[in-house]
Amino acid sequence: MKGMLRSIVKKIRYPEGDVFFENSKQRKAAIIISIALIVSSFVIGWNYYDIMWWISWYKIIEKNGMSSILAIYSLCQPPACKVPYPPLTVLAFISIYAFAMLAPYQLRYLILKLCLVVIPALMAFCIIKRARGFDVALVWLLSLPLIQILFALQFDVLIAMLILLSTMYIASKKYSKASIVLALATLTKHVIAIILPLHIIFIYRKEGLEKTVRYVLTFILVILVFCIPFYIASGGGFLNNLVGFHSSRPPQDLSVWALSTHILECTISKYNKVLDNLWVIPFAITYFIALYIMQKKLKRECKYRDSLSILSVFTSLLLLLFITFSKVGNLNYFVWIVPTSLIALDLQRMKKFTLLITMFVLFVSLPYSLLLWFIPATSYEQTFIAEDIGYWDARAVFVQSINYYVIYALSLLQQYVITPIVPVHTAVPSDVLELLQYMEILNAVKKILIVAFVIVTQFFLISLIFLHLDALKGEYT
Repeated sequence: MKGMLRSIVKKIRYPEGDVFFENSKQRKAAIIISIALIVSSFVIGWNYYDIMWWISWYKIIEKNGMSSILAIYSLCQPPACKVPYPPLTVLAFISIYAFAMLAPYQLRYLILKLCLVVIPALMAFCIIKRARGFDVALVWLLSLPLIQILFALQFDVLIAMLILLSTMYIASKKYSKASIVLALATLTKHVIAIILPLHIIFIYRKEGLEKTVRYVLTFILVILVFCIPFYIASGGGFLNNLVGFHSSRPPQDLSVWALSTHILECTISKYNKVLDNLWVIPFAITYFIALYIMQKKLKRECKYRDSLSILSVFTSLLLLLFITFSKVGNLNYFVWIVPTSLIALDLQRMKKFTLLITMFVLFVSLPYSLLLWFIPATSYEQTFIAEDIGYWDARAVFVQSINYYVIYALSLLQQYVITPIVPVHTAVPSDVLELLQYMEILNAVKKILIVAFVIVTQFFLISLIFLHLDALKGEYT
């Protein structure tokens, strides 16, 4: 294995570009670490809580036939099923999962990860490599937000790649391609539409009204081509899933608005009407301020490189504002900003950016996830899930999220190594988690720790916002 890694490293050529690593030894070590992280995250498991909802879409199509796919929004009824995603997400997952079903069960999640995470990540790598060189592209593969998505399996790396590609197209004046790609990103998660006004301002300032209108019409046309068939077939179910679900869901995860949810848990439903859309006010204010700064910046002429930097830094900034003020503090959203930030920031700021996102994942995101699922799983505790305003069996979800062979290997370790020293009865492989029952003490202070994580998250987000604002002061990369 060691020899194979060395041969891979030797074959890689390092094109001219920004030098992030000080010497070839650091660079080779980074390549080996990135390969190790990617492979381990690729095979260890997935986030079953999200995946089970996606699989329910496939089961509906399997039961009702392919002709029912357009009616998925009306056929998918909570609590057994929910589909709060735009049509492209649904189409992508169902088609890839149908292909994965041809493979043995143990390989299906690997096929999903390959198509939804690995391939988009490598495409983003190639784009960054072309714009900033091999070193900066390698930083993308080493970024922990990417590794986190590779483990959990979500659509966010695909979205990050589409955002980056759209930014590159618009900076190089390929407006039709930029519009189509941004529309595809929006059809994956519709919040990405917040980038559209940024593109409109840029094109209008650089090219005038005609090309701006053409860009907007292309964007709308692509959206309608996908959405109209689903709306006709699903009717109110389409809007209820895409708009109603998100507007009525309680604050959750690491959002500052979720402090009340973590403290009150199920009783938060009494206050939903007050908290539901309160976040829109600070977000809208800061969002329009950012757009105003953008149009002021564009009053002076910019060369291509400067245009790309301006677009990239404002794209990351707008997404950061959404992540900061949104009531859904989803851990996966952080990966959206990584590619455009690597394009926008100079090397000094890039190192600060990399440090901040690494510390966030290691000291906030990862501990929060463990506290939510793993710690309760060690003692058969239930865990509160804000999205459902209800409790889930933590061990059942955790075991479904981890590769069976990992659990089995741990059970063998327990049976032949640990049990002879400390006798512990296990009926099934997952009972190996009971060896860590001493960690259940953390359940007693779970709410306090989560509140602390939420507060620390705001520190990281504010630091990232100021870092991007600072990038606007000096020369562009």
